[in-house]
Amino acid sequence: MTPTDVGLPRTFGTNSAYEAVLMDLDGTLVFSEDVHRRAWQAFFDRWGVAVTDADYEQHYMGRRPGDVIAGVPGPWTGTDADTALATMTAFTLEHVGSVKVVPGAAALIRQLRVKYRISVVTSAGAQWAQHLLANVLDVRDLVDVIITAEEITCGKPSPEGYLRACAALRARPEQCLAFEDSPSGIHALVAAGVRDIVGVTTTATAADLTRAGARWTVPDLTPGRLQHIRSSLSAKTAARGSNDQEGDG
Repeated sequence: MTPTDVGLPRTFGTNSAYEAVLMDLDGTLVFSEDVHRRAWQAFFDRWGVAVTDADYEQHYMGRRPGDVIAGVPGPWTGTDADTALATMTAFTLEHVGSVKVVPGAAALIRQLRVKYRISVVTSAGAQWAQHLLANVLDVRDLVDVIITAEEITCGKPSPEGYLRACAALRARPEQCLAFEDSPSGIHALVAAGVRDIVGVTTTATAADLTRAGARWTVPDLTPGRLQHIRSSLSAKTAARGSNDQEGDG
């Protein structure tokens, strides 16, 4: 059965030159930021630290906890990050039942996988990622490469995770389509050389995602929301073909 057979438009034209699709997980494919925020709050409460929502969005959201604990000054500086990470992982897994799918996410993965290889690159751990992809989204078998927190030295906004994904997919970053919900994740994509980035406004504003480098922004991943991206790519493909013909003449 093809994507159009189940009522899905060909959101990304058949003439596009993408070699692979790169996707974040939390906030992009599932609504899980509330679980992570509560896990961080439990961590802050343990240390008696007050963190505003603005500070959380700037320094903590969308980043690997290990990078934050090591790099953001606080009473935890110099302490054993592994213990904190184990506690936070246990908290998130305990509350995984409250995670919901971003509308259109699973169907989009099924549609894109007909033509493209797919990688999920996440700041979360492997156990969390595997559970969400297998049991919440039901798409684990469609994801070719998963890059989790354990597999990289530097998390987002470092491009390392996305560069590793591209290498594993044998795809050039500039020939990939990407989906992200956080400014730090978009900064990572831009640093990796990815150009066509869809910002999903589940955890940050369209203005913030555009400022970080998103080419388009959408509130969710349903076909109707993605239609303008399809139109933009079709126009881009048509313009490229026209230029090629002029060059041949």
